[in-house]
Amino acid sequence: MDLHAPFGADDSADDVFPGEEPETDSARPTQRTAQPAPEMVFDNLEEFVTEFLVHQYQRPVVSHGRAEFTWCASWWRHKEAVNRLNALWRAWEALRLDPTTGLANWWNNYADPTMAALFSGTGPFQGCTAMEHKPANKPLPIVRAPEGLYSA
Repeated sequence: MDLHAPFGADDSADDVFPGEEPETDSARPTQRTAQPAPEMVFDNLEEFVTEFLVHQYQRPVVSHGRAEFTWCASWWRHKEAVNRLNALWRAWEALRLDPTTGLANWWNNYADPTMAALFSGTGPFQGCTAMEHKPANKPLPIVRAPEGLYSA
């Protein structure tokens, strides 16, 4: 779609004042070139978690018994945790570039809710301890939808 001539080629000459030449393709501003994406601070999720995130959340996690904060040192073995942490990392990489409220937004709207879900005693790390991977959770049970229900 040509944003400089939204009404089509025939309409562009109608806006020309007497004595003016209609705009030609060569006179139009060149399209902006996409700027390269900013360089990421962390190369991968593991680097973000191990070099940054675990140092931001210093919480008492108990090896045995009930703890207020549940954590699994093998966090990468939990699909839900990996997906949540990956989203958290991507949000951090984007929001760190906002010099005003970007990091406050990250903490309030992304980090704290994500980590509350992960730290919860009923969250994805349930059954694990800070030193032992013993997940108690299983995927949610489902009953398959009738065949063709979601077909076009």
